[in-house]
Amino acid sequence: MTEFKNKPACEGTDTEQWFSKDSGEYMNERMLFRICQGCPANNECLDYALNNKVLGYWAGTTERKRKLIRRQLGITAKPVLPEWELNRRGA
Repeated sequence: MTEFKNKPACEGTDTEQWFSKDSGEYMNERMLFRICQGCPANNECLDYALNNKVLGYWAGTTERKRKLIRRQLGITAKPVLPEWELNRRGA
């Protein structure tokens, strides 16, 4: 995981809950959103997630939401996984 200047509120939580099922649904998105809202690393996390093609729930955003934000802001995210892996996962 990326090192942030501020300690993320999600540190030490079950990592599986931060990734969606094949349907794009998260186990408990409401809870994830609350954790992110109170996180001291939220801005760092969002910046990282927007500038990198990461999977999962980051800074209160889903992959779909980040795609929309990137489009609106003209951000081209860099892959953190090999292109074949991103294509396989549909990111």
